[in-house]
Amino acid sequence: MANLTETDILALARASGITIPSELLSEVGYSLNGLLEALDQIDLPGVDGVEPLPIVIPPASSPRS
Repeated sequence: MANLTETDILALARASGITIPSELLSEVGYSLNGLLEALDQIDLPGVDGVEPLPIVIPPASSPRS
């Protein structure tokens, strides 16, 4: 997998509603790329044949008055 660029990281952060200060961008990039590299090393037999389940988070209920 190719390394995420600073532009990629900022776009992902923006889509997630996260603000990354410019002075931390290189550290975040290093951590994210290291995590992606480690995840790429995981090879479970047969996992490619399993359909992923959607994660549905129910909306927070408003407090009753």
